[in-house]
Amino acid sequence: MHELGLCDALLKKVDSLVKENELEGVNSVTIEVGTLSGVIPRFMLDCWDAVIDGTAYSETKLIVNSIPGTARCADCGAEFTVDMENMKCPDCDGEHLIPTGGNGMTITEIEAY
Repeated sequence: MHELGLCDALLKKVDSLVKENELEGVNSVTIEVGTLSGVIPRFMLDCWDAVIDGTAYSETKLIVNSIPGTARCADCGAEFTVDMENMKCPDCDGEHLIPTGGNGMTITEIEAY
């Protein structure tokens, strides 16, 4: 479960930003997770609860927004939305896909005070 490591790294980044900017605390952290990233949003939420337990961030909420994966077919050039369960081009049934979006995880907002 790599989500635990991701949450740990996310908490360290948040803590670093809080200290650098001399903030008092954080209400929420919002991330975007692409459907092609291999990150499971539900696991992120569970792991977040585990990594913040007993810390100064124990009340900090994690908000996870899913972003659809997109790809371009290397065979016919079609661009389309794709997910991990259907990795074929809808136009030509090609399986040589090039990811063009939705394959990462990004912090989009930190609500701090």
